[in-house]
Order: sequence, then C-alpha cells, then structure tokens
Amino acid sequence: MFKFLKKGEEEEREINFVKGLSYGLGGALIILIIILLIVFGGRIKNKMVGGDQDLENVTESTAKLRITIVTSKNCNENCFDINLFLDALRQNDIYETGTETIYIEDSQGKKLVDQYGITKVPTVLVAGELDKNDQLAQAWPVLGEVIDGVFVFRELIPPYIEVASGNLRGQFSTTYLTDESCEDCYDVNVHMVALNNLGLTVGESSTFDVSSDQGKELLDKYSITKVPTIILSGDLSEYQGLQQVWPLVGEVTSDGSYVFTKMEEMGTYRDLDTGEVVEVELPEATPEATPEVIPEVVQ
Repeated sequence: MFKFLKKGEEEEREINFVKGLSYGLGGALIILIIILLIVFGGRIKNKMVGGDQDLENVTESTAKLRITIVTSKNCNENCFDINLFLDALRQNDIYETGTETIYIEDSQGKKLVDQYGITKVPTVLVAGELDKNDQLAQAWPVLGEVIDGVFVFRELIPPYIEVASGNLRGQFSTTYLTDESCEDCYDVNVHMVALNNLGLTVGESSTFDVSSDQGKELLDKYSITKVPTIILSGDLSEYQGLQQVWPLVGEVTSDGSYVFTKMEEMGTYRDLDTGEVVEVELPEATPEATPEVIPEVVQ
C-alpha cells in the first residue's frame, strides 16, 4: 500500500482540488504513483549512488547495470526529462558499467526501435543484473517490460516523441481566467499545483481577466458562468489519468478544450449569472490529500 508524506504547508483550496482529482483515477493513478516513486524517490534519500559510485564501494548486493538512453534529436527541452528517471534509478544500490545515448534517427537507434518495439522516446534500456536489487526487480514489470534480459521503460510521462509519426505528443497550453474585482475569490494559480501533481507539465500559459476583451470572448465561447477558472487546450489525450478524472471536475468542449467547472472544490468564486460571490468553506487539510507529496511504499 502507499502513504503520502507531507512536503510543506499548502493552502486548503489546493489540497481540496487535488483530493477531488484523485477520485476515480483507479489504476492510472496507481501507475503514476509508482512512476513518481521511482522518478522522484531520490528526494527522500541523502546519499547519491550509481553513476558517481566508486568501484571500491560496490558490494555483493550492488546491481551492475548498463544504461542506454534512446531518444530523438527533436526532443530538445520539449520532452519529458529522462534524467529524472535516471537520477532516481541511481538512488538505488546500482553500479553503472556504462551509459550511452542513442538517437532513433541513426541506424543504431532504428535497430533498437525494431528490436524492442519502442514506440515513444525518450526512453531507457537497462541491461545487466536486473534481479539483484529486490526493489528494482519489482519495479521493472510495472514500469515496462524485460525483453531478452533488457528492461525497456514503457510508462513514459508526456510530452514525448511518437516514433511512428515523429510528432511531439502531450503538449498543451493553459489559459487562466480571473476576476480581479473579486478580492475573496480563490487564487487561480493553485490549479498549476494540481496539474503538476497529476504529472502534467504546463507549457504555454496566459491569463485574462473577465473584464478584458479576451476574457469576455472566452466567457462567451465556452459559456463560462463561474470564475476564476482554467482552460486547457492541446494534446491532452495522452494523459490517461486526466481523461478518467476530468468528468468529475470539468467538461470537454466541442473544440476539445478542457474547462474547469467545479469551483466549489477550490474555494470562494463569483457566479457571473447572479453577480454573487459564493463563499466556500473548505475542509481542513489532511496529510493524505496534500498536493506536494512524495510517495513512499509502506511494507
């Protein structure tokens, strides 16, 4: 089972939103948690091992692994940072016998794509003593699969390059719609915290007040009657957790945009139909629902 460790104090409205987003995620959330356990697990340890580990510190329990990063020359800074995964991997008792980066545009990269059925990059291939570290041995089948003694990382977090098309998948933009005249309304920026904790990396963002021309246009276009709110636009189908949970907190419009509608989950808001400021008293914060948390496995 999992428990969540609190990381700093967060406002109650942030907590409430993340709690709401967690409902209905099911298996998708569990997979995300396990990925975060591996990817961000290094934050709960103080000692770095792995790539910087001296050979003299290698013990009988140390897993000797060779790491191959398979990526695209088109990734640049747009793709998920695969180094986060590698840094966390190095928090375990491993010793790297070698590390290399191979691009799918090159002949060797194309061969690896065919050999291991790679459909998304950047990814990682790990070869060597895969079963020597019990924690990693349990993680391999959850995060990917082992083919001919080589672990292939499959559960990538978008954005990533789709190998077949060469397209960057998972990019989206966020529009924040505010009401500056409502001093008691919740801070719309807390939505970013919730999105980040769902594994969504916000790309371009813009903010418009409801009194501006752009704001009025958005209100009319999406029939928005409560503010503040956010609008997500772009390639959101790659975020499976979001697909499962969004019906609980918002709606998908005819043009594919995601509009947040459950303002009562965030805090005080304005009802534009009546002009009334609706005060919302959120429940007290609990450690289990704190957004900026670090997953820890409980034995």
